[in-house]
Amino acid sequence: MTGQRRTMVRAAMAQSGHFTAEEMHRWLSRDGEPVSLATVYRGLAVLEEAAVVEGHDFADGTRRYERAVDREHHDHMVCVDCRAVIEFTNDRIEELQQQVVDDHGFTMQDHSLTLFVECKAWHAEGSCSRREEREARRKASGIG
Repeated sequence: MTGQRRTMVRAAMAQSGHFTAEEMHRWLSRDGEPVSLATVYRGLAVLEEAAVVEGHDFADGTRRYERAVDREHHDHMVCVDCRAVIEFTNDRIEELQQQVVDDHGFTMQDHSLTLFVECKAWHAEGSCSRREEREARRKASGIG
């Protein structure tokens, strides 16, 4: 493992939520780590293959990552309006999934659940605090 990848592992493990390759690149650059965006993409692919991070495609063209180590299982809701990604756990959903697997005579090895949702606030009021926070973060970071 290269020094840059070790630095990437440390940066990924410091995150409590989801992040993009572009965000990782910005963090590394800010911290004085001379790394190209292409190197970050390649490094994240290696870290994903090694099960250090888990990658998600939430149907918006941007792959998001989260640490896979020292993390509890959770599912995701993705707002198609504000693009917020909300992590959640629900014991009843977990039990129902297991029941479906059992009913079909299988053993579950792994699973993920992603719900694509619409923002009620955005549709009712034309504003959404999650969307506004995301846009403010994007502007502050120089993206878009």
